Amino acid sequence: MKGRAREQDLLLFGATLLDARRAGHVAGVGKGRPGRRGKRAAEAVLVRGDRIVAVGPLRALRTAAGRGARRIDLGGGTLTPGFTDSHIHLVTWFRALGEPRLPAQDPEGIGAAVRERLASAPQEEWLILRGWIPREWPPALRVAATLERVAPDRPLVLYAVDGHSAWGNRVALDRAGIGPETPDPPGGRLERGSDGSPTGVLVEEAHRLITHAIQRRATVADELEAAIGKARSLGITGAHDFDRSATWRAASELEREGRLRFRLLLSVPVASLESAQKLGLGTGMGGANLRVGPVKMFADGTLGSATALLEEPYEGSENRGFEIMSPAEMASACSRAAEAGLSVAIHAIGDGAVRRALDAIESVGRSGGRFPVPPRIEHIQLSREEDWPRFRSLGVLASVQPIHQVSDRELARRTWGVRTSRSYAWKGLAKAGATLIFGSDAPFDRAGPLLAIQAALFRRESGDPSDLAFHPEQRLGLGMALRSHLENPHRAAGWPLPLGKLEAGWGADLAHFDLDLVANPASEWHRARARRTWIGGEEARAAGRRR
Repeated sequence: MKGRAREQDLLLFGATLLDARRAGHVAGVGKGRPGRRGKRAAEAVLVRGDRIVAVGPLRALRTAAGRGARRIDLGGGTLTPGFTDSHIHLVTWFRALGEPRLPAQDPEGIGAAVRERLASAPQEEWLILRGWIPREWPPALRVAATLERVAPDRPLVLYAVDGHSAWGNRVALDRAGIGPETPDPPGGRLERGSDGSPTGVLVEEAHRLITHAIQRRATVADELEAAIGKARSLGITGAHDFDRSATWRAASELEREGRLRFRLLLSVPVASLESAQKLGLGTGMGGANLRVGPVKMFADGTLGSATALLEEPYEGSENRGFEIMSPAEMASACSRAAEAGLSVAIHAIGDGAVRRALDAIESVGRSGGRFPVPPRIEHIQLSREEDWPRFRSLGVLASVQPIHQVSDRELARRTWGVRTSRSYAWKGLAKAGATLIFGSDAPFDRAGPLLAIQAALFRRESGDPSDLAFHPEQRLGLGMALRSHLENPHRAAGWPLPLGKLEAGWGADLAHFDLDLVANPASEWHRARARRTWIGGEEARAAGRRR
């Protein structure tokens, strides 16, 4: 620290500091007191190049920084490490922000929403709305008939709230080439009428038949850049993206042009595993901002579509869900990925799917295979207690989205009954030794790391004390919740810099929030907005900031 400071030195001060190690200073948590700031052992952060080189008292760091440093008084609020969203669909999320959500599930309400969209959408665009809830739309043919009358000449698509199903009108089906002779795709199903003709309901992988036909005017690279700007406005400086292959080309374009101000880990669809092998791609390969992620595969569907794979049937039915990949197919894909130097991320929501995913990962180790970074299971919304210790013993990351519990708990109660005591079981998984990593699954739920942390802490809508917590025994402490969104995601990516702590030697990916998160209780954190973010010590403007 002696000698003349380099030009790139950056001294940040004037805000409270918060990471997992400082969680006990937060109001109402540990030693903190509501309305008080708690201890301030560190007042400033000194950055040199892309790393934090010191955290401590402002006077000492002013001397260490010297005259050449940029000195920024943050003027209040909180400085945190940049958050990583460990499961998001960036381009799809950005597109969904401009697509209306259905205000109701009845034919008349949906019809009114479509008429409003017809009046506002340019003639050449597809009509796209989101928020259809399959389980709350049982008279599908009656609703379809209403919508065919409302939009008889325009392609109309309603995406399910979970993104795993869609409904298209006759024009949309024709545009996509879907007819009576169209076979069900692997891992998907076309719902059909008594005459065998598609009703327009496309379940699981079948909905991609219509998605591929939708034309968009903006380039994917522009959409990705806008999505990244929106993410930074939430304090997110990195993401594990699970959109499809078009994002690869877009991200590579942004990286070549110097426009990728973000840490982006891109998954490889299991359908592209053979191509990835031929190209020699391995998980963790890449540069400082863009890296190859795991192979993404699906063990089952979703709770909302009643296609999550269960060990026992859904309440009041004989339905056990939908098996998208058989155990043998999953084990084979995991083995081939490991041989190619790729890790895996397995979507598994039901307890039957979680068990099969663990079995598939375990089979790799039994045959002598090894993953380059820890494998992961995505979602884990229902699981069995006897499977929780297997996450630690097999080295499997538990990739969960706490906001799903807030959104889906009533549906979980209706369809899983007493099994909800082991649903969204973050505390149980953590106590069994699992490493948790947090994400949002946006656009299929709300994005924002502070919302996720609130959901993990309170298991209810934030700021509403009248809202009873959902199985409060599964709440997490603040330190664990922060680690799951800050430090732990680093294990799944293999970045050259360690990320997620305000400590010397760690990467200078930072976020400055306008709310003092230490003085204000965590139940108020949803009010905070990110003013500024830094990636590797360089400021990246937070576009699209809400006021």
